[in-house]
Amino acid sequence: MTSPAPITAEPLSDVVPLDLASWTSWLQDQVDPLWRPGEWSQQAWFFDGDVDNPRTSASKCATTSCWTVMPSRNLLCRHCLDAHRASRLSREEFVATYRRPRRIRTKWGAEREPCALEGPSGRCERPAYSARLCRTHYSRWRRRPDPEATVEEWLAVTTAEPLEARPTCIVRGCFNQRVVAGLCGPHVQRWDREKRAGATRDPEQWARQAATRLLTHQFTLRDLEEPVRWELLYALQQRDARGGIIEPMATRHLTRRLEGVPTLLTVDVASFIEGVAKHHNLVALIRETVRGLRRASLSFRGLTPTDADTWDLGWMNLRSPALGGRRNRPGEVDASAIRQPWLREVIKTWATTVSLDSGKFKRVFAACVVASDALHARPGGGQDYTKLRFADMQAVFTAMSRIRRTTDDELASRSHRQQSFGSFMEIVDFGRKTDMLTGMPGSFDRDKTLVLPPEETSEDAAGRAVPEPVIAQLDAHLALMGAGFPYGEMEPADVELMMQTAYLVLRDTGRRPVEIASLRLKCLETRGGEDTLIWDNVKKRRYGRKLPITRETAAVIRTWQTRRRELEVPSRSRKYLFPSITDRSGIAHMGSSLASAMRDWVAAIPVLLSDELDDQGNRLPFDRTLIFPYAFRHAYAQRHADAGVPVDVLKELMDHRSIVTTMSYYQVSLKRKREAITTMRQHTIDRSGRPAPFTSTTDYEAQSVAVPFGNCREPSNVKAGGKACAIRFQCAGCGFYRPDPSYLPAIEEHVNDLRADRETAKAMDADDFVVRNLTDQITAFTTVADTMRDRLSKLPTDEREEIEEASAVLRKVRATRDHKLLPLTVIRKDASDAC
Repeated sequence: MTSPAPITAEPLSDVVPLDLASWTSWLQDQVDPLWRPGEWSQQAWFFDGDVDNPRTSASKCATTSCWTVMPSRNLLCRHCLDAHRASRLSREEFVATYRRPRRIRTKWGAEREPCALEGPSGRCERPAYSARLCRTHYSRWRRRPDPEATVEEWLAVTTAEPLEARPTCIVRGCFNQRVVAGLCGPHVQRWDREKRAGATRDPEQWARQAATRLLTHQFTLRDLEEPVRWELLYALQQRDARGGIIEPMATRHLTRRLEGVPTLLTVDVASFIEGVAKHHNLVALIRETVRGLRRASLSFRGLTPTDADTWDLGWMNLRSPALGGRRNRPGEVDASAIRQPWLREVIKTWATTVSLDSGKFKRVFAACVVASDALHARPGGGQDYTKLRFADMQAVFTAMSRIRRTTDDELASRSHRQQSFGSFMEIVDFGRKTDMLTGMPGSFDRDKTLVLPPEETSEDAAGRAVPEPVIAQLDAHLALMGAGFPYGEMEPADVELMMQTAYLVLRDTGRRPVEIASLRLKCLETRGGEDTLIWDNVKKRRYGRKLPITRETAAVIRTWQTRRRELEVPSRSRKYLFPSITDRSGIAHMGSSLASAMRDWVAAIPVLLSDELDDQGNRLPFDRTLIFPYAFRHAYAQRHADAGVPVDVLKELMDHRSIVTTMSYYQVSLKRKREAITTMRQHTIDRSGRPAPFTSTTDYEAQSVAVPFGNCREPSNVKAGGKACAIRFQCAGCGFYRPDPSYLPAIEEHVNDLRADRETAKAMDADDFVVRNLTDQITAFTTVADTMRDRLSKLPTDEREEIEEASAVLRKVRATRDHKLLPLTVIRKDASDAC
């Protein structure tokens, strides 16, 4: 782990106790001196984690013969991991059978077995040096009278007496016996190596330096300032009391960065996090520690969390809106933004009384800030709620109607503004019900006139989709997805494959990000050669949904499934395709990591261009902030809508309950439609492939009607809206047939259907005229399609692209032309008959 810039101290705020001595004394009364017996030594300020304690983030290497301590459970050390890869055994077989070589089987720093010599007074207490004997007895055995005698034979006849144990090593925290210069055997070996590299030759000075070198499961608070020492101990005990895991490695790294800091209450958390942003455990620890201590400092001063100007949402016991209810970031609000004391008190009581999550609280609080500003601008500033009138409510509503987005300063959506007004009224209603606002006039209330007018629907309401040309650029740099992204103990190559698989499935299926992240390991079903994705609609609680997918997408999933089954994943994640980082994650499958990995990936791509041009005709850079996981769901829907997929079919693919939601992807303005017709009317042909352009846009729309495979100019059919074809839509044989390139996909699909019908007719031994009719239709439609393709291929690139765009617009219009919503008023038959 690289060292960040030193922690800086910010000026003491009003919540920081000025008397550090009293603050330290208060903390001493709060901590438990008997905390974690066997692990924590209060006298030495030393933590020696128990690798068998599930509440301590440390464990021995998973192999039965290895002593190496790892930072979390079920991990292999580097030596065993290399041996596992070379063994070609399954992980379970390797863990159960592997034995480390004898030369590295004994744990470093651990004292060897006692000397084998035993006498009437007991066994020799000094550690074995060689041949199962301590140094002294080994030296005597080497001088034995009979050089051929074995150790066992010498032990049976020797008169040597067992020896008492020597004093312990002078290195603090080491309990091995001294051997040379006050050091134990392992420390003597290390000292010898370091002396050759230029270390001090004074054993006591070297021992003081060596005492700071701790193992994976150890940390010490001895070197911290007195207040910080008690603050960190208090925070760790509070974490333990909440059921959190004690992480020695993260704590040790934190203590190294706290040297010289007078109190944790002055730590600038933001600057600290900038230096260790990728080390999530350390970031979480410093955030939790400082947040908990600042809350404790309020208790020390006799205050409550809401007495300060800044309210920490973690102090208010609000639920997190995240899946699993786990709070990733505490969140804060500035209570001083509420200018009226009565409104602040109602909000405070409401937040501590009603069960709600922090997302809901933030929305309501933001609405109350807007209302507070509006009331502050009124006569009296809204300080006395008993004097508020309808004019004050109108001012609040006006302020709500003018709320703008902070991202682009555009007017917020109508629903957001209306909901903000409703949120403020929810607080007012709560105050009235709880008698906190007794005497508030009834005129300061809702009114039917306080309703926002409907807003016009933008033709780009579904325009949050990632454009297809941008997706093509992303696909060209797919190898960068997941590169260098940390994901627990997973190998980099596996992380890359997992993230790339998640992106491809997201792109090809249009499911919501949480629905991709929560896919089960067994999420594929194959019947009759067709692949189906089994997924859960988490948002609407509809489970076990099925979606047809392509063979390519299914192949991508199967590749990751094969690799995923070989990985050791958290026990909670075994049934999921994309596992969580650890067993302690808030949810059992991948969470927000996909969004984080996508941000890193998009940022790493050198160039991303949009279709927009600058004054010189060069393509402008694409706004990378528009690329996020949910945008690919919009892209999936827009892709199908542009291809002319019927709206009812897309509704089922998207699993929408209301077709109104799906219709937003088919919205085409009148201007775009007329522009598309202007382009397309010039490329119309007749049934023989000869050019037959329409004279005007009006002629295209008024003198023809769209039929399944092109336009028709037959008068009676036009009058009937395309429902009265005299020859049953055998368009390729009709003189009134006027196809254009926008119908090419429909023509190709119809040709395939005709070919299938011809094969069926032959199998039924149908008469020759039936087969001949089908063959003639196939030939005629194929000629029409080939003619249009040939004409398009000869056009300049820019003109061909213009035609393709116009085709997409017209197909989208036609996809919804037969969709009619049910009438809002139900007319009974008997009532109509009576009229």
